[in-house]
Amino acid sequence: MPGAGRADRFIKILASFTVVATLIVMTVLRPTLEESFTLHMIYHMILLGVLAPSLLAAEFFLWWIPPGERERWSLYRALRRGFSEISRPVVAFTLSTAVLWFWHIPIPYDITLVDVPVHVFEHVSILIAFLAYWAPLMSGSRFAIKTNEGKVLYLLAGAMQGMILGVIITFQSQIIYLYPSTAHLPGITLLEDQQMGGAVMWLFGAAIYTVAAILSFRSSDPNVQKDASPASGGDE
Repeated sequence: MPGAGRADRFIKILASFTVVATLIVMTVLRPTLEESFTLHMIYHMILLGVLAPSLLAAEFFLWWIPPGERERWSLYRALRRGFSEISRPVVAFTLSTAVLWFWHIPIPYDITLVDVPVHVFEHVSILIAFLAYWAPLMSGSRFAIKTNEGKVLYLLAGAMQGMILGVIITFQSQIIYLYPSTAHLPGITLLEDQQMGGAVMWLFGAAIYTVAAILSFRSSDPNVQKDASPASGGDE
């Protein structure tokens, strides 16, 4: 139906604007990452919970190019095949969990604070891992999770990783990351800044996964799928 097609295009345009706005916010935050653990965790949450799914919804800004035209690009085909393999639900969940926990172990995390290439690699690996994580929740994904029950389990499993990690950091009674003594938000101590960063992972993460659940359940609504099916069929 024309209306469904317009709605789909609107979502992709909105997602594209979200990506741009998110990149602007992340650019502003970037110089502060070594000045506060809390600000660094806000950056990580935006990276994995806002930028990654928005890029997928915007189809990496390629939505305006017909799928048949994209398939003529050998690089696009190779990247799509590779990404498809890591976006299988079990693989994506395992990868995203491993990457999230590894980079918040004190030793690897401390290295990122003093080594710029490692820090860049950290953020690139987080982005790739969570692009893979969110992919099975996208309706057009090859390995999309079809049932609401499956989505609940997948989202709950993903949410628990960030929440458990955030709780562990929040309730630490000593400094575990090697920030300088002055690297904290005004009005709080270095330990309190670390604890607040853990709370950001815990609470901000919970909000992200709650919104994801609402949106993914909406995409599974039989009425929505019925309305969109004629438009989808026309794209085949």
